[in-house]
Order: sequence, then C-alpha cells, then structure tokens
Amino acid sequence: MKRIIFIFTALLIFLLGATDAPDETPTFFKTETAEVPIVMYHLITKKGHLLGQWGITPQELESDLKWLKDNNYETVVMEDLINFVKRGKNLPDKPIVLSFDDGNSSDYYYLYPLLQKYDMKAVVSVLGKFADECSELATKSDRPKYFPNLTWEQIKELHESKHIELQSHSYNLHGRIGSKQKSGESIEIYHQRLKTDLEKNQERIKEMTNATPSTFTYPYGMISDNSQTALEALGFKASLGCRVGVNTLTEGDEQCLFRLKRADRPHGVCISEVLKKMQKSRGD
Repeated sequence: MKRIIFIFTALLIFLLGATDAPDETPTFFKTETAEVPIVMYHLITKKGHLLGQWGITPQELESDLKWLKDNNYETVVMEDLINFVKRGKNLPDKPIVLSFDDGNSSDYYYLYPLLQKYDMKAVVSVLGKFADECSELATKSDRPKYFPNLTWEQIKELHESKHIELQSHSYNLHGRIGSKQKSGESIEIYHQRLKTDLEKNQERIKEMTNATPSTFTYPYGMISDNSQTALEALGFKASLGCRVGVNTLTEGDEQCLFRLKRADRPHGVCISEVLKKMQKSRGD
C-alpha cells in the first residue's frame, strides 16, 4: 500500500512540475500535412488601361471571394500557416491564402470593404518607402484616394480590422534586382544590404502599426540562394516567392515555410482557372 502511495505521489509531483516547463516546439507523434494554395494579387482598378497581368477589377475580386465561399474555401493568413507548422494548430479543410503585393491604395478602397462583406482575410505586403511617400503627400492634400499607395494611417486601420495581416515587401528593394544578389556582390555585402533595408521596414511597420511582420514577400519573386540565411537571422519565419504551384506544409518542418509558391491572378481569368493551373504545376 505504501508503495502504491509513493508511486502516485511521485507521478503527481512530476505532472505538477511539468506545468512549469518552458513553452517549446511540440514533438509531433503523428505528422500532419496540409495543401495550401496562395493566390497573388496586385492592383484592383476600374481603369481599363491598367487591367492585365497585374490589375483586376473590383467586380473580379468580388467574384473570386464569392466563388471561394461557395466552394467551401476558408481564407487563412501567414500566422495560421506558421502556427500549423511550428505548433501543430489545425488549419481548415480547404485553406487558401490571398496575398496582395505592394500596399496599393486599392487595398483600402476595394479589398477591405469586400473582406468585411464576406468575412474573409488577406495578406498585404507593404513597401515602407511608398507608405512614407504617400503619408507625406497626405499632409499636403485632401485627396488621399488618388494616391497610388497606402498611407500609414490606412495601413494601421487595415491591421486593426483583423481582416488583413501585414507583411514585408522590403523598404526600398522593389525591382527585378532589388532583393536579388547582384552579379559580383559578395555574400557579406548582400546580406548587409538586405539587413539594412528589411530592418528599416520592420521598424517602420512596428512604429506605425504595432505589427511585426513574420514573412518576407520577394519583390517579383527575385530569390537568391543566399537570401534565406539573412531572412532567418532577421527573425523571419516564412517567405513568399512567385513560383507556381500548391504548397505542401508539414508539421515540424520549418523550412517548408520559405519560398512558398504563389500563382498570379490576372484580369479575365477566374480564380477557379488559377487554382487548376496551380494543381497542374504541383510537380514542377
């Protein structure tokens, strides 16, 4: 009897002590995977000459959201993907990420109201320099709707709405070479260039919105082999590229969060066709 009491007491002490253990990454006894498509958007506009690969109409965006709802897709953001991989938190049965690059002002005037209407979420990747410039213009003009990019005031409102997650698109590396290692550029100089720019963007977004981006969205998908080391050193947990395909995420595999695939949604092509294209490219 004494032996039974001793064993029970020891077990109780162990269990109580376990509650004080540090919060570490869990051990996955049964590894789960999730298939997650990411659709890439840029400009939402009513101006016909701006429609094309990078511009769609507000009506097309609303059609996309309605189609996703009707087909049981649930929008998630990067925090959800990171929590699935790192902490084993469940994703919905049919998750999808809607990502919007550049922080265009159309995200405020068209995307935001539609996300509210359909109770959905999206990821907006912000260019800090553009936000600084448009915020400066806002102090001199009463027509913010005509600015090309979001002001910090608008960005903060989007973040606080809980419909939009803010991520980093660099402070001023937007261009086909900006975030890519240049010919003849050493790894040390390249990493320092990324560090200087991305730290500035992180600081500006944190200062202006109290949000801290976890993901770097490569401008134009210009990825270099040596970029990920720099991103991880800066604390980024994920990155978005432009290679087409559906992403397979695996619990416990943090590397699967980097260089995530996306497919562009051009004008005149419904989202169902974009998703079919992504499925066909899964083996590329």
